[in-house]
Amino acid sequence: MSQLQTRQIQQTVILAKATQQLRQVTCLQPALMRIRHGEKHIWLNGKTHIARIGDVLIAPAGLELTLSNHPDANGYACEVLVFEPGLIQHFRTSYPDAAQAVINTEPRLCEKLTPVMAQLWDDVFAATASHEPAALLHHRAEGLLLAMTMAGYGAALLVNRSDSIAERARHIIMLDAAQDWTVDAMAERLNMGASTLRRKLDQEGKSFRQLLEQVRLNMALGMIQTSRQAIGQIALQCGYASASRFSARFQQQFGIRPLQLRATVM
Repeated sequence: MSQLQTRQIQQTVILAKATQQLRQVTCLQPALMRIRHGEKHIWLNGKTHIARIGDVLIAPAGLELTLSNHPDANGYACEVLVFEPGLIQHFRTSYPDAAQAVINTEPRLCEKLTPVMAQLWDDVFAATASHEPAALLHHRAEGLLLAMTMAGYGAALLVNRSDSIAERARHIIMLDAAQDWTVDAMAERLNMGASTLRRKLDQEGKSFRQLLEQVRLNMALGMIQTSRQAIGQIALQCGYASASRFSARFQQQFGIRPLQLRATVM
């Protein structure tokens, strides 16, 4: 099986019946978010962005947002497509001229889907849900990315971030968030010494402890919004043996307790 065929595209839907207000939400992997009902308000770099029905949010890995999800008469619904960084890299390699033309433009967080992009989105979303063969699914996904770049969208998504140590470590943690991760264990996975890992993360403005908690809490956030699992079970899956400590750290990070957020989910 080729390297491309093993890469995954994930899809999910975030639903809410009441307003959700969240701070310091980090996009762990490159993602596209399409608003189906309601509005998403985002505060980034001192500016407010509002995504409405038919809009798509373009979020590169590592982007940190303060946001609120606002239902309309039909509730709040947001479809999310998450791409492995390797798929973005494959697209850049396959369509270098289109990718470079967009990378050289000013990145924009929110765009309006064209009818062509909306149809391609529906195709990718349905194919992902039905577990279509990987090669065909990736072909559809690259078609969506190509349509976006031809419209001048996606500059932030296509910037190459996949070589940073923080991104590599983030991806490894996501595969097993419940593991008792230490600097030594991560350094071994990355084939380097612990002191080298600390130094490289410091150069990127990160610490391993901050990175580990960022991944765990943001994974928990997504699970609370998109599943019916008990909060205690989610805490365990995300590496927190103590549900009370998890709740305290979650509130400190996002400004809302896990049970309060769960109460807003449809």
